[in-house]
Amino acid sequence: MKYIDDIHQFQPDKDFIAELDMTGSMRRIFHYPQRMNACVFILCLRGSCDLTIHLSEQSIQQHDIVTILPDTFVHVHHQSPDCRLFIVAFNKQLLNGTQLFSSTMSYISKMIETPVTSLRPEVTELFRDYFWLLVKMSRLDDKPHKDLVSAMLLNLLHGIGSIYQKEQITTRANNRGDEIVKSLIQEIIKHYNKERSVAFYADKLHITPQHLSMTVTKITGKTVTDIIAKLIITDAEAKLKSTNMTIQEIAYSLNFPDVSFFGKYFKRYAGMSPKQYRESV
Repeated sequence: MKYIDDIHQFQPDKDFIAELDMTGSMRRIFHYPQRMNACVFILCLRGSCDLTIHLSEQSIQQHDIVTILPDTFVHVHHQSPDCRLFIVAFNKQLLNGTQLFSSTMSYISKMIETPVTSLRPEVTELFRDYFWLLVKMSRLDDKPHKDLVSAMLLNLLHGIGSIYQKEQITTRANNRGDEIVKSLIQEIIKHYNKERSVAFYADKLHITPQHLSMTVTKITGKTVTDIIAKLIITDAEAKLKSTNMTIQEIAYSLNFPDVSFFGKYFKRYAGMSPKQYRESV
């Protein structure tokens, strides 16, 4: 599955990758958190796969389709032996096209909020046929023209986007507390590598730290500090496993004053030192 192996380190000269995972490659490749360098679509044909997408724990099953946008952290916790997944990934540079950006804005935010959605069996068949076409194209000796690849990406985004717009996705009725949590997570994703204080995020949301803390704990069962730490540790784990950055460089990239402070922070949440995590299997 050498094509799938390329997904987490998407080469700039490759426009897209498409494969059918029948051997548990997703679990093997993403057994630790990694930041996606591509726009990825996953279609589950059978079995199940448990993963974390950014801060959201997801369980995908037959007839589920997953949209993972660039720079999202992915960590696969379990993949059942009978799991069969179509995996298609597009170079994130293709998303920079004006047509792509302007024509998908209406549902991109929904894909970020709800990366996994279920399809009707007949719709799964349509996506399966399209994914098979992409797999066959990816195996051609002659690479498809970039304009054609962009069109394929646009078709997928529009196809999945139409499902978000037409079909009812079961979610909790939004209330003020839900909106605060959603806005908090958006702000954490933007600022976690610079800011770790509850007061900073409360100020961003124009509420008091006490109100923020009480609301988040009530809705999620977690503290604001824990949610911030989750993304910081996820980023640190990804860098420890998938880059050659020194521990000091990783500490500075996450705005820690020194290696010692970073080491204690990491161990508090990960249960081991950064060095031990890097050396672990």
